Amino acid sequence: MTRQPYYYIPMDKSELNEEEIQLWYLWKGSFHSIFGRVIKEMSEHSGLSEGDYGVLDRLNLLGDGSLRQQELAESMDWDKSRLSHHLTRMEKRGLVLRKSLDKDRGVQVIITSAGKSALDDARPIVAKAIRKHFLDQLTDQDIKSITKLAERTKKGSTASSNAPAP
Repeated sequence: MTRQPYYYIPMDKSELNEEEIQLWYLWKGSFHSIFGRVIKEMSEHSGLSEGDYGVLDRLNLLGDGSLRQQELAESMDWDKSRLSHHLTRMEKRGLVLRKSLDKDRGVQVIITSAGKSALDDARPIVAKAIRKHFLDQLTDQDIKSITKLAERTKKGSTASSNAPAP
């Protein structure tokens, strides 16, 4: 039996060939490795978790310091329960406040001055870690290729997720 070249695509699209599986795990492992190193450096230097940083960053960037809890959950792709538990821990540490909205039973999440200060302290650490563990490893051509790939796969996954269910 002859071995198929790496570009061989099986007729049955429900299966991956060996090269496709290896590519998937290489891609996924690379991302997790880089992401893990960035989060580790951020946590060690700032005391913030990945979730803390995500909440504070979104409050600051998307809501100018304040967002409805539902909008925050959607922006993080977290369910309401997970976010609620996380916000309770962050409130205890003085990073955020939650305020009930009288009109429509919603909850507003507000970054505190301590939360803003923690975010401001963490941002340069995150930037330095991203640069060290990712950007400094890339050539200009790598950046163009990754950008093109990310745009194409994002469009492809958005289009397929918006397709009607069979």
